[in-house]
Formats: sequence, structure tokens, C-alpha cells
Amino acid sequence: MQKFITMGEGYHEIFELQALIEYNHERVQHAIFLNNEKSPATFLLVMKPVEQDLQAIYTIYNGIAYKDGQGKKYQLIKSWCEDKHLSIVEFSTKSPEDFYEREQFYQYLTGILRLNHLIMPMT
Repeated sequence: MQKFITMGEGYHEIFELQALIEYNHERVQHAIFLNNEKSPATFLLVMKPVEQDLQAIYTIYNGIAYKDGQGKKYQLIKSWCEDKHLSIVEFSTKSPEDFYEREQFYQYLTGILRLNHLIMPMT
């Protein structure tokens, strides 16, 4: 089971994300940027499962200016990941604004991440 943990929308959460990457980089399975044409990018930090079937996915929801890879927050996150030798996966997705509720967006992302073998399959 995966659990999306929304850290926020890109303001003070950026420093919490920095601490997660700095002190828990060995637990990070994937670092993922999700961009679209309508809204700011979303960032996912997929952690290795703690138990057999529990996997945390930390997210900064719709809060990172992407600007073709030139946004300040984007560059900060990218440099933190590179410093810890974490590869970054990037996807173009539907905008969170296309969904009635945030949970529907997360369900959509779960499907994309499973299809691309970035999170555990359903058991």
C-alpha cells in the first residue's frame, strides 16, 4: 500500500524536503518531477517500503515553478538529489486541476507509477 504524504505546496516545505533528502537519502527509491502545461510542477519522493507493503510517497503538490527546468525550487531539489546520487525521473501528466479532488489526482498518479514500475504492484 502506498500513502501520499502531502508536505505542502512548495513554500516552507522545501526545507523539510531538503532534510528528508539529506538524512534519509538511503531510504529514497525514486525522486520524481511531474510537470504539465497548466500549473506548477509536483515533486514526489518515493521511499523504499518500511514494512513489506507500506510505502510512503512524500509530495510537494503543485508548488514548484518548472519553466522548462529553470525554476529556482526545481534547481534546488535537483541539486540536492544529485548531491546524494539520486536519479530524477520526469513525467508530463495531467494537471491536478483536471481532477475534482486531490485524492483523485493521487489515484491517477498511483496508476502511472505502477505502470512504470516505480512503486510496488498491488498484491
